[in-house]
Amino acid sequence: MKSKVSEPETWKRVFDIEVPHEEVEKLFEEKLQVVKKDLSLDGFRPGKVPFPLIRQRYGEAIRADAVDTIVQKAFKEACNEKKIVPVSKGVVSNLKAEKGQPLSFSIEAEIDPAVEIKGYSKLGVKAAPKKINDNDVEEAVKNLRERFARFTNVDRPSKKGDYVLLEYQKVVVDGQERKDVKSPSYPVELGAEHRIRDFDKGLFGHAAGETVVISIKFPKDYTDKEVAGKAGEFTIIMKAVQEKVLPEVASFLKQLGDFENEAALRAELRKRLEHDALEQAKNEAYNRAIDSIIKGNHFEVPPSRIEAFIDYLMEQAKNERRPGEALPSREDVDNRYHDVAVRTIKRQRIIDFIATKEKIAATQEEVDAEIRRLAEQYKQTFDTLKQTLRQNGTTLRIREDIRERKTLDFLVELPEIARK
Repeated sequence: MKSKVSEPETWKRVFDIEVPHEEVEKLFEEKLQVVKKDLSLDGFRPGKVPFPLIRQRYGEAIRADAVDTIVQKAFKEACNEKKIVPVSKGVVSNLKAEKGQPLSFSIEAEIDPAVEIKGYSKLGVKAAPKKINDNDVEEAVKNLRERFARFTNVDRPSKKGDYVLLEYQKVVVDGQERKDVKSPSYPVELGAEHRIRDFDKGLFGHAAGETVVISIKFPKDYTDKEVAGKAGEFTIIMKAVQEKVLPEVASFLKQLGDFENEAALRAELRKRLEHDALEQAKNEAYNRAIDSIIKGNHFEVPPSRIEAFIDYLMEQAKNERRPGEALPSREDVDNRYHDVAVRTIKRQRIIDFIATKEKIAATQEEVDAEIRRLAEQYKQTFDTLKQTLRQNGTTLRIREDIRERKTLDFLVELPEIARK
């Protein structure tokens, strides 16, 4: 076999390959033998069909199969010989497979171009977490009270800030009755942000048991594009008017954990807020560091890598869409996320390069610590979970995640608390 490689792009390799015709003929004959062994035709017992008849009827298809097998085999051998790792399927062109002549063809494939990342050791990027104060803790306590709030029915007309249970009797949009619009299954807050003002205005001043007819116009930027900008009329039964009652902290302490008193809860909330602030600051610093490295190191991304990323997003959108929700077109996803795909792929290549260059890796102690954390979270024993994760391949992902985090930590200046 003869092969030569050209590089029309940093991410593209074109192989020109020639294989002796004897190799093609040898494989063709071997495939004939296989076909003869299993072939059954009228007038012949299985395995007794004469070769001339097989060649006459199936020779062209068998030869094409032999050529395809040799093309793939030769491509693989050429990649190994040239130490090239393709990231896309090879595209064959200029195929010449005349009997008695060498088999020749060109095959084009994409690769990850070699990168040499520079200027990453002194980026000057610092992670500066927000300082948590008493107001932040108070807001966290308020959110917990909201979480444990209860709703009580009130015997009076509704007003802003109340919650109402509604039942749609009839819904008309743009003159057409819509029987597919379901009543809300949860209490609706009147006057809440992002609600349609005229809808809530029509509910003000009505008590439980009343029937209300409300005419509205959906905003042009309404999330449901099918009704955006159109007129609507709702016939509604007010099932209940409710007030939200926020509980005292002491009433739900034991539901949150083994907290002796409210002070202990507040201390834990402050600790969590500080952790979250640190993680946010680190992630922001990581992004600034990666953006700086991308800006200072130009390299290209093979189109097939971008296509694979868009494929992943399309599959994710398909799995997460709600019943009746339209699936975005591939063109829309590509237009919206193309730059995200390029940055994500470059980010991973940068991390891989730096981790390899600086010999950054996860230690067994770090992997075990993460497994212990997961075991505690899922209430399993360490040994049982460790064996399960090893068997299903998750341990490798844990190692990769730790390696990535350590590499990103290497790139930024962390506060002292983050290094403990």
